[in-house]
Amino acid sequence: MVVSKLESLPSELVVEIGDYLDACDLYRAFYGLNHRINTILDHQCHRLDVNFIRISKDQFDFYCTRILPRIAARITSLTLPGRTIFVHLLSLKLVEFTKSDVEILVPHLHQFVYLRNLSIGEYTRFMPFNINTNELFQEHVVLPLSLRSLAFPYEISDRWIQTSNSTLSIEQLHVTSLYMDTLISFMQRFPRLNRLTTVLSNPGELDLIAENISGSNIMFQSLRYLNLNIVSDVSFPQFASFLRHVPQLHTLIIEALNPDLLFFDAHQWEANLSANLSSFRFDLTTTSPVGLDHLSLLKLFKSDYWTSRGWFVQCHTRDRGRFFRLSTSQSPIINLLYWPDDEILVDSTSIIRYPHVTYVELWWNLSKSTQSICPHVRSIQFYGANIGEIETIHPNVLDLLNASSFEHIIIDNDVPISPTRLAHLLAKSSDRVSILTCSTHWLHSLFETRDNECICLLLTMRIRKLILNNSDLVLSYADLISFARTFINLQEISMKLVSVEEMAFLLNVLRQLTMASIELPDTELRNITNLTQWIIENTVFRNFTIEKRAGGLDSSKILLWIGSHNRSNLYGTQHQLYSNHPIMKENILENYL
Repeated sequence: MVVSKLESLPSELVVEIGDYLDACDLYRAFYGLNHRINTILDHQCHRLDVNFIRISKDQFDFYCTRILPRIAARITSLTLPGRTIFVHLLSLKLVEFTKSDVEILVPHLHQFVYLRNLSIGEYTRFMPFNINTNELFQEHVVLPLSLRSLAFPYEISDRWIQTSNSTLSIEQLHVTSLYMDTLISFMQRFPRLNRLTTVLSNPGELDLIAENISGSNIMFQSLRYLNLNIVSDVSFPQFASFLRHVPQLHTLIIEALNPDLLFFDAHQWEANLSANLSSFRFDLTTTSPVGLDHLSLLKLFKSDYWTSRGWFVQCHTRDRGRFFRLSTSQSPIINLLYWPDDEILVDSTSIIRYPHVTYVELWWNLSKSTQSICPHVRSIQFYGANIGEIETIHPNVLDLLNASSFEHIIIDNDVPISPTRLAHLLAKSSDRVSILTCSTHWLHSLFETRDNECICLLLTMRIRKLILNNSDLVLSYADLISFARTFINLQEISMKLVSVEEMAFLLNVLRQLTMASIELPDTELRNITNLTQWIIENTVFRNFTIEKRAGGLDSSKILLWIGSHNRSNLYGTQHQLYSNHPIMKENILENYL
């Protein structure tokens, strides 16, 4: 009996099957079998039909996020169900919807009678921007009575949700912008609101706004969480007046650029913050700090009022004082990014302040003090610049590099330190540093210059675990040979490769490995029916445990936990697996033997 395989189907038959199958089913069944099938689907199947009747929500989510973006321009037939589909929907998120799309949708929202969460747009944090009046959303909205959480990324007018009782149940609200003069009246429509995220701005007369807010006796007892980006035209007295209307506030997060200078005054905050406030974070920046005494301002935030609550404040200046930033410090992750002329004003006695910090981000200018506030740091991510001489490392930075817990160096992908700087750091670090995370691009820059051979030798001596990320660059065979030589002593590795031949090469050369996580395209693994047997036949490993996991849309991860190696016929094994390997034959044997 002849058993045919799907990946061997003739091209004409694949195209003909595409005329009968639903497009989403077609791609789910055939895409990724091999490169030929992928090419046929993408370039020869021009008329695709999509049917969304009688599919589950999980299928619907998968189709919309994984398949439709690839085939949307070639869909010629779309079958949608009537209003009865998804009637029990609890959560709905709409991405990349225009204002006109939303205007069409709004009249139908009330039909989702079980809907609890509605999110329109894709965002995590709103920022101030100039409002386009054409985008002003003034339509009357009727929301489902069941709704609890609403994220609505549109500038809203006073007419929005004026007469409807559909807002009575909403507990979480995320809107683009609110004006100070309508804030009180707007929040009255949400009596159960406990979380609000928005941009707070000021449209008109300051005195009138302050009078409207302070003159109101309404208390918003339900509001617990407030996350605001405050525009520069909002005065601190206005904002303080509003805070007095939220006595049960537990969390306050504020971000502001060039705010009223009273926002930098610790005494002003102490006089207006609720006694129930347990979490307070702010990030205040001004580019014109005229008349500000940085040290005096910071000193006020060192009082018992702040330290007893665990609210620790730091101050940064740059450009000779023309840039001034006051912010709270977060634990357990601390960000210490410095520009060359940056100055951090944190007392050196703060070493006991963050005993649980295990991760730090550090700018390349190592001559600046980090104040050694992280005695238990395990990993440091270094941002860098490839210009300038290697500077003297500040004693406090040396304390970090020689912390007994420090073991992991992370090289930033976007602004990486140079190989020379890494060597400088390794030379100054304790012997416990043995883990390196970097990008494939960074490794390529390391291997392309012969001047870096000493640095490669240092990595050979020190690094035992390597994590490669941002792997859009494929290492050449020459790079793989340099890679194997440099990291010959690796015990653990995590990386992405493009072929099983490359995986076999590295597994056979890196003889000290105890664990490997290799991501490969699914097309490379389709023809391997027994992965365990393939490892036995193509590597020196005999004692190992293997597991295959899903990676991306068209890739899988191979996890190997490796025991002792087979050494019974090591010479024969090496000759068979190495000498005939395409990487070795192409780059070494043919050139030197």
